[in-house]
Amino acid sequence: MNQIKTIFAYTFRDAVRKKAFKISTVIMLLLVLVLTLLPKVISALSEEDTEAAFYEGYTIYYIDDQNLIDGGLNALVAILPGITVNSGEQVKFDEYKVEFEEDKNTIIVTVTEKDKLPFITVTAANFMSQISPEIITEALSKTYTVNSLKAMGLDETAVAISQIQLNYNYDFVGNMNISGYSVGILLTMLIFFAIYYYGYGVSMSVATEKTSRVMETLVVSAKPSRILIGKCLAMGAVGLLQFSSIIAFAAICIKAFIPDDFTIMGMPISFSAFTPQSAILIILYFILGYSLYAVLNSVCGASVSKIEDLNSAMMPVMLIALISFYFGYVSAATGAGGTLAKIAMYLPFSSPFIMPFQLLNGNVGVLDVIISIILMVIFIIFFTLISIRIYSASVLNYGKKQKLWILYKTKL
Repeated sequence: MNQIKTIFAYTFRDAVRKKAFKISTVIMLLLVLVLTLLPKVISALSEEDTEAAFYEGYTIYYIDDQNLIDGGLNALVAILPGITVNSGEQVKFDEYKVEFEEDKNTIIVTVTEKDKLPFITVTAANFMSQISPEIITEALSKTYTVNSLKAMGLDETAVAISQIQLNYNYDFVGNMNISGYSVGILLTMLIFFAIYYYGYGVSMSVATEKTSRVMETLVVSAKPSRILIGKCLAMGAVGLLQFSSIIAFAAICIKAFIPDDFTIMGMPISFSAFTPQSAILIILYFILGYSLYAVLNSVCGASVSKIEDLNSAMMPVMLIALISFYFGYVSAATGAGGTLAKIAMYLPFSSPFIMPFQLLNGNVGVLDVIISIILMVIFIIFFTLISIRIYSASVLNYGKKQKLWILYKTKL
């Protein structure tokens, strides 16, 4: 145990002192701060910038020489507050178009007759115009409908009923909402990068010490198996420290900066699924996922004699991690269920990348969580025993690179 503590303390101090750890932590915290400040900035801007301010500076020339839509000009004024709407003439159409060269905020709305109905043409300087033709068409269409119904003899009440737009509520059968979906996807990517980054840190630490012959000193004071466990635990502690700090900082920023009534795509933000239980399970999946990939990466670091060969040695583990990540990510992002989702949840290599998403969106049962964790623990123990044997045989091998199955059969 003392040997593990010594290796743990040495590796942990070395990792947290590196500029990469400090810079990456600061960048991630700043990114979280910016993302949580965006809703507050958007809300503040929406309060200050009314529709009138949004359309300020625009000029519309409304041309309806045949008066096909009675009151069309007033309808545009009502639907587009703050805009200047002028009555125009068809004969001056070319003059209005000349204004486009000086003022890109000029728009011409022309009403002509086609198939015995008013036909609306919206002419703008370019496609960058902020005034949508759909808004103009909808306003004029409603005005034309009201005029037609009145001409048919319908009273004001009947006309008003014909213009009613019913309210609606967009509800879901499951617990998934846009907040849980967005946070779940972000967590999936964050956990992948954390597992990949700190797993790479384990292999880099082992490879650096081996190629610099520091490993020879460590082996004298500690058994290779203790070195492996100590380094994996240390880098895991560094990753957990950074990961937990980011989550805690994000929780504080969300509470402090995101308005209670802020909505995304018309739906309010809700973090009801982010309970203490789900937070603990998410951290647990990060620890288990890191542990699984860390023991595999440590063998990669110990199998090379030159630091330049590390990336090629890590390629098999990287491919497993990438394939497992995309398998879990696609299963989560597309909302796939059934057998595909079950496989992604139960497979130890992919479960760290899909289970946090499932936990936040209520798509997983207690039994699924238990089975997933048990399988991950079994795989971790299995690969740890194999990795210790290979690591012990390869850590002082400076000659020709040996195949892993040969190293495993090496008598220690």
